[in-house]
Amino acid sequence: ENSVPKKLLVQLFSIIFFTTAIGGFIFQSTTFSLPKVFDETLTGSATIIGWYSFLVFSVAALGQLIVGYLLDRHSLRIVFAVVAFMQTVLFIAMTQVSGISALITALGFMLFVFGQIPINDVLVGRITQSEWRSRAYAARYIVTFTVMALSIPFIAWVYGKWGFNMLFISLAISASIVFLVTLFIPETNKKSLNLN
Repeated sequence: ENSVPKKLLVQLFSIIFFTTAIGGFIFQSTTFSLPKVFDETLTGSATIIGWYSFLVFSVAALGQLIVGYLLDRHSLRIVFAVVAFMQTVLFIAMTQVSGISALITALGFMLFVFGQIPINDVLVGRITQSEWRSRAYAARYIVTFTVMALSIPFIAWVYGKWGFNMLFISLAISASIVFLVTLFIPETNKKSLNLN
């Protein structure tokens, strides 16, 4: 099994860890705050709000299967760029809607938030040799969980000062940064990386 050139490996892992960090922040912010967002934008008891959240998370989890299917058939760079771009658009849209429109918009952005989860794992799998793969995944998850832990006080601080609209603006900015970074991802199929 041939190795990826060192310069390309550094570039790819820089992208992986950077997008992992931002993706962890986005994932934690959306999943942690969504029930409270629904409580403010939708009418209903705590039980109803809980069912709304359950519905959104359950359907959005399918985003991983959809993106996984697309990654097997299309350019990772294009799939990643579309996912990040749609997150940006829907986070901005969330600042302008309420009621059932908020529920539909939330379902949309959560599909793309969950959809982003397998992308970096696929990228790690494509560029690392088998003897390093487990350690690469471990390092990626350390970044993810560290950022997710730091996200909770940030969410509380932003909500306490400015409310959820500012949180979604922050998420839109974060997703747009990921979108820009995806433009620097080289093709990662075996042929382009000279892997056998």
